[in-house]
Amino acid sequence: MMVLYIVVAVVVAALTLNALGFLPPPGQGSDADVERLVALGRKIDAIKLYREIHRTGLKTAKDAVDKIAEKPGRGPTP
Repeated sequence: MMVLYIVVAVVVAALTLNALGFLPPPGQGSDADVERLVALGRKIDAIKLYREIHRTGLKTAKDAVDKIAEKPGRGPTP
């Protein structure tokens, strides 16, 4: 029963994030969306989107997102 609650919570969270506009519709993301996610501090979502857009591996996408986050004015404020 606990597993069901966890699954429902994850689905609700994913739908809420999508409804709030954090993630673009599947197949319609751009590098600007990746940069926006980095600026919001959502690096994991940025990595996922980068992988979808560029069809790269996890390490390549992570390195690219880290590089974007290093740019002045990018990334979350501490």
